[in-house]
Amino acid sequence: MAFVADTLIPLTSGTAALGRRVGLGRSPATLAALALTGAALLWSGNFLAGRLAADLVPPATFSAARWLLAFLVLLPFTAREIGVKKDELIRRWPLWAAMGVLNIAVFTVLIYAGLAHTSLVNGSLIGSSAPILVGLLGWLVLGEKTSLRSRIALAVSTAGVGLIVLRGDIGNLLGLAFQPGDLVLFLGISAFALYAVVLKRFPSGLSAAAALTVSIPFGLLALAPFAIWELAATGPALGGNAALLVLYVATLPTLGFILWARGVCVLGPLRAGQFLQLMPVFGAALAVSLLGEELHLYHAMGLALVMAGLGLRDRRPAGAA
Repeated sequence: MAFVADTLIPLTSGTAALGRRVGLGRSPATLAALALTGAALLWSGNFLAGRLAADLVPPATFSAARWLLAFLVLLPFTAREIGVKKDELIRRWPLWAAMGVLNIAVFTVLIYAGLAHTSLVNGSLIGSSAPILVGLLGWLVLGEKTSLRSRIALAVSTAGVGLIVLRGDIGNLLGLAFQPGDLVLFLGISAFALYAVVLKRFPSGLSAAAALTVSIPFGLLALAPFAIWELAATGPALGGNAALLVLYVATLPTLGFILWARGVCVLGPLRAGQFLQLMPVFGAALAVSLLGEELHLYHAMGLALVMAGLGLRDRRPAGAA
């Protein structure tokens, strides 16, 4: 619990104090990049947890349990801010409803449902399309323009993701068999891309943690009928292993949403989306360090390409000339 407090309190009070402590107060773009990198790291285990949970608990029930627990963790740290700004919350309730439905309900349920019917390799490949979808929607909805430098950066980092997913052999692309869950996963990633654009299009005066807290009840309301139906069909399913998985996804990946929101507010959805391509890199690192898998040359080459792409990215804050 101390970890949660130490992490959330700076976020709910803004990043200025954090920036001064680490000497980066004059570089909001750098702070945003660090936040987005942290989000990618915290999310990197979410696909694995979702795949493991698919054999233990239905997706809507798993998602509802995750976000209910996340709400209980976040509320003590955000209740004061929410109370102070209750007038704004009431006035803009449609925004919080949209954020809750897109992020809490649609995105997470479709991801967990899709992972139940596809492989982790396919999931990683589909997940790597997120920056492209975020960029497309950012252009269509926000009119965000992309420079040649940004397009080259995205192409380089996408090549790095592909190298890792295909394990250094393009011939593996021919062996990929797309499963029914792939379309469900793609729809989930599309919902997340739309959430990222809405997040930038309608900024609020709330901190990222408070905004997430406010949106959770709307998502839970949307989830409730599906979770109740699943429980009626399968019975209570949260055994020991499932409870541990819920505890994980309710804490660390949920913190990732707060960091992600911070980064999007500074860099915009297009530039922020490229950091999602760090997830397969972090996933490979976790597999090597925690699961004892071997480190191969394609891992290092893929990491180098992803980092090169991030190094080439446009570093200006969103809206900068």
